[in-house]
Amino acid sequence: MKQPDSAQPFPVSVDLIRDENLLVIIWDDHRQSRFGGAQLRWACPCAECRGEAGVPGRLDRAPSLADAELKLADVMLVGQYALQVAFESGHATGIYTFRHLRSLGISD
Repeated sequence: MKQPDSAQPFPVSVDLIRDENLLVIIWDDHRQSRFGGAQLRWACPCAECRGEAGVPGRLDRAPSLADAELKLADVMLVGQYALQVAFESGHATGIYTFRHLRSLGISD
């Protein structure tokens, strides 16, 4: 991946390890983030999950999620600022900005 001109965190490596349900990101400052599918699903920033216009989102009402909703299926780069994460349930509307992903944690 080519880094844009900014002080924002930027991934130099993004690896989806399906058999471990794990997303591993190496950042341009050599730090690493490791996210399980459940962590990413519960942190989904999309309007369906978070709500909009005063209406609560699905995750605000869900005490739990089915296994397929927590299992990572794919990860795609969105421009130079985010990753789109897809789950086995078909949910794929969450756009996780690099800033948001960094705020979820560094694991090194």
